[in-house]
Amino acid sequence: MSFFSHSHDFQSIKPNITNVDQRISNVHNTTTTNNSIQGVDVKHAKNINLAPPNKPGLRRLLDHSIPSATHDSSERYPPPLCYPGTRQDFINLLTEWGRGTSPDDPERLAWVKGPAGVGKSAIAQSTAQALSDMLSATFVFSRPNHRDDPLRFFTSIAYQLAVKQKTFGDFLDQKIQQDLTIVTKPLRLQFDELLIAPAHALKQQGKALPDMTIFVDGLNECKGEAAQQEIVELVAQSLRDGDTPFRWIFFSRPEPGLVSTFNHPEIKPFTAQFELTVTRELDPQIYHFLAARLKEIREKYDLDESWPKGEDLRTLVEISAGLFACAHAMALSIEDPEGESTPQKQLDAVLGLASRIKAENGSNHPLSSLDLFYMLILERMHWRRLADLQLILLANRLTLHKSWDFTQTVACANLLGHSREVFFIICRSLHAVMKVDTKNITFYHASFMDFLEDRTRSGERCIWSAGPRFLRHIMQSLNRTRLRPNLEPVPPLSWRVSPASIGRFFQYWNLCSTFLDLFLLMVLRKIQDDETHRLVQEFDFRRLGLQEVITVSGKGYNTNELLPQVSSLSDHILYPPSNQKPLL
Repeated sequence: MSFFSHSHDFQSIKPNITNVDQRISNVHNTTTTNNSIQGVDVKHAKNINLAPPNKPGLRRLLDHSIPSATHDSSERYPPPLCYPGTRQDFINLLTEWGRGTSPDDPERLAWVKGPAGVGKSAIAQSTAQALSDMLSATFVFSRPNHRDDPLRFFTSIAYQLAVKQKTFGDFLDQKIQQDLTIVTKPLRLQFDELLIAPAHALKQQGKALPDMTIFVDGLNECKGEAAQQEIVELVAQSLRDGDTPFRWIFFSRPEPGLVSTFNHPEIKPFTAQFELTVTRELDPQIYHFLAARLKEIREKYDLDESWPKGEDLRTLVEISAGLFACAHAMALSIEDPEGESTPQKQLDAVLGLASRIKAENGSNHPLSSLDLFYMLILERMHWRRLADLQLILLANRLTLHKSWDFTQTVACANLLGHSREVFFIICRSLHAVMKVDTKNITFYHASFMDFLEDRTRSGERCIWSAGPRFLRHIMQSLNRTRLRPNLEPVPPLSWRVSPASIGRFFQYWNLCSTFLDLFLLMVLRKIQDDETHRLVQEFDFRRLGLQEVITVSGKGYNTNELLPQVSSLSDHILYPPSNQKPLL
């Protein structure tokens, strides 16, 4: 039975929810709208102090960019790097291309393609560091780390260029002051106004920009296939027309849409394409990496000089199956920095994968070895710890609102009711694939969340199987949210921040937004159970009406208009005419 069927509480929501309860109506007069608190963009508030105080145009540009997406951002520290002595052939090739000194590849657009786990990001990072001052701007897309908004891509590139080139920055600052809407325009207009127009104007003034190289990693993780393709098309067109002095290099998986775009007759002739493949020819380099990493572990724990055995090291190379991502994750697992097990026990557990791989040698999935390793990590957990982690990972998958103190980590912990201490204890079980500090939850490789979101790969450990349990938790938290005499919502907080009012504001916003995000995703994925069905029927949807603006998947909506639509949309999806498909 669908838990959304016959949900009469939906029908009680009126087009103007403020007419349902006068208390809720009054709250709208004291609640902030348009995603801002006292004029500050709440999703990117931490950015405002990074721009020159006398450059209001650049401050606005920065506030609409993603500083954490640069290759040298502290949020990506330590960044993925090729281990010394590995992938040097590719690093040298791309460094030469980036400097414009490659006689074999004179193009100004390059595409480095390769499947998951082959080491694209490590090669991109190592090449970026090798280029050093020649590099003018970088952007690292990451869906699991929430750096995937295409409308903040060109703004981020433009801001970095403005910082490195004073004339470019001065021109852009004045241009944005004259038209504050530039940073919110569609991609094509952003590209024209933020990159082409300044470069063209400076050239006419005799202040032409020097040749500059721009690195973009993880393009396939940009939100929306159409946006990915448009970015490439805009860049290619500008290079064909000679509008800018930039050299662009993109790293991505060879997704069908990107393959079609880069191979288009109007783009391919201007593009140098480099391919990274999963190949056992990399075994010697993977052996070198694992031998060096295990030597570091041996010295760290003062183990016997004979550790590990040569045959064990060779088995680890076999398990890696040409995937550097697998070798890296296994090394982190064996090290176990949290000290919950000895390196030898961790090594024995990983070596046990060899027999499982042989038993499943009929699999055609290129990440089968990595999937088995991820499954090993999850299988070794107590079921209660796994249940907690599923909720944390699912919460992180959704869009959470942040500010100075209410960081991604704090938001996730509060959403689930975990104190700081408990949250870190739970998360350390995933140290081999995930890094957590007081600010961010960072995944070493996108393939881990790909694995967890695909039920055919992760089975009952798929994070979406925890959807009903998570939705019930959110409804309980909303039911416990009380109103102060001044009608301010006071949701429960387990990890308190200062000032408390900001913490309460973001907690309530996250509860409402997460409810709606998860609610609609569960409708679309047809995830349901009887207990959640009952609670949804009983839930008072007016509890979502204490904020005039609410967000779904990162976009703001008016509460009065959205909640009735949730009712009609869910009914239509679950009960479409027999001869039609659902809308979504």
